[in-house]
Amino acid sequence: MFFNRNVSAGQTPKSEFQEWLETFQFGHFITIEPTPSCPMKDDDMKQRLREIDHKINKRFVGNRYSKFKNRKDRFWMIGFFENGHKGRLTRHLHLLTHFPYDQIKINGSKKFRRNMVQNYVQHIWSNTPYFTYLNDVRAVCPMHIEDIPTKEDSDAVSWYSSKELPKDMKNADYFFFDNH
Repeated sequence: MFFNRNVSAGQTPKSEFQEWLETFQFGHFITIEPTPSCPMKDDDMKQRLREIDHKINKRFVGNRYSKFKNRKDRFWMIGFFENGHKGRLTRHLHLLTHFPYDQIKINGSKKFRRNMVQNYVQHIWSNTPYFTYLNDVRAVCPMHIEDIPTKEDSDAVSWYSSKELPKDMKNADYFFFDNH
C-alpha cells in the first residue's frame, strides 16, 4: 500500500518528518542505481520493492504479518528518489528498511539474522528478471546494501536520505510501503 505522500492542509514540515524518521532504528540503507546500460523506471522499481516487501514479511515474519497492528512488528521500507548528479543520467533511490529482528523466525545472533535478510533482499532483487513494457528482458540495475549498526547511524542515514525533500513537503518525492 502507498501512503498518500501529499499531506493535506496541515502539512508536516520536512524537519518534523525527519524527526519522525528518527523514532525508528533502520536496519539497512539500500541504494538502487539505474544506469544508462541498466535503466529502470521509478514505477518498476517500486513494484519490485513491493514484491520484496511481501516476500520478506512472509518468509521471515510469517503469513499473518499484514494483521499486525504495530508497524514495528513487521518489515517495512521507505524510499526517497534523488536526482542524478553530474555524469549520472538517471535518478537513483535511497531506501531505509525497518526489520523486526525480534519477530524473525530464525535462530542465531542479530548479526546473523541481519545477514540472512540482507542476502535474501539481494537475491530477490538480482534474480527476478526485469521485463520492460514490451516484454524485453533487461539487466537489473545494481543494488547496494549497507548495514546500519547503531541508532546514531540510523538517524544520520535518515537525514541524508531525506535531504532533497522540500521544506514544506509539497510534491515530496518519497514512498512508504506498509502492507496493512
